Amino acid sequence: MAETKFRERHLPVAALRRKLSVVLALIFGLQLLVASASGSDDVVAVYASVAPGYVRPVLPGGGFKLETYAFGEGGNRGGVQNDPTIDRLSFTDIAHVIAPTLAGQNYVPGSISDSSKTDLLIMLYWGTTIGTDDTSSSGAYQMAQSLVPSPAMALPPPPGGGGPPPMEHDGRDAAIQEANAIKAANDSALQQSLMMSQMANRQRDRQNWENAAILGYLDEMKRMEGLELTALGSRRQDVIDEVEESRYYVVLMAYDFQLLLQHKQKKLLWETRFSIRQRRNDFSKELAAMAEAASRLFGQNSDGLRHTAMHDEHINMGELKIIRVEPDKK
Repeated sequence: MAETKFRERHLPVAALRRKLSVVLALIFGLQLLVASASGSDDVVAVYASVAPGYVRPVLPGGGFKLETYAFGEGGNRGGVQNDPTIDRLSFTDIAHVIAPTLAGQNYVPGSISDSSKTDLLIMLYWGTTIGTDDTSSSGAYQMAQSLVPSPAMALPPPPGGGGPPPMEHDGRDAAIQEANAIKAANDSALQQSLMMSQMANRQRDRQNWENAAILGYLDEMKRMEGLELTALGSRRQDVIDEVEESRYYVVLMAYDFQLLLQHKQKKLLWETRFSIRQRRNDFSKELAAMAEAASRLFGQNSDGLRHTAMHDEHINMGELKIIRVEPDKK
């Protein structure tokens, strides 16, 4: 009897635990769904490197020692199309967004009145690369395709049904000459088409390498050469796809300010390049998140290209509370 009462008292709690397990599983699944949904368009690619010998001093309590800087205007390197989300921003606008992320890494503006105490000159560049992912619709490719001859029609058999050649002139020579002329014209058009396609491909390759240099993908592109048929083939294609899409970018290049001021010598100490795809993004709205995601690598070496999510979206469920316990129907 006592055992029966014990089971009756605790069956509802066991049932509640089962229900809570289902709820928690659903919550976990929803978190994964939100994490994946927040992804592809909100990923910033970052490349950072430092000059040999440049090491930031670390304070005894942790954190980096303060370094002072002055901004230099590298300018907007533009893009192929008008884009008000980036074109309307001035150097001052960009600098005001970047400065707080530099401060977060203990890079602070130097004294305006005393330039002898400024450590770095940080040149600031921004712009949009000219992607080549729509090259197949370009004028060069369309012209090359227009030169490709249509499939040649089969020539009719010579008159006479394959018997002995007729003694009199029956027009066969003229037909052969015409066929040879058509073939020569088609061969010429095909050759021109191939030449123009090759020129367009070479132009595309040059543009890809230029984009890779601007965005910080150059080392990654070189590392992936010749890996098309290996296990890294998909990774190589991902890199090429990113380079071939138009991307918003920011480049910070930090020079030794005192060496430049006193001896007119340029010594690059560190650089950071970060970018996001242009499609479906607004540069003016995403710049702060881009800079924040890249800031952890200011003055550091990224050891290659890195990808970081700009927006860490999550669900805050708060404290779980038991509202009531329903009796077990069993």
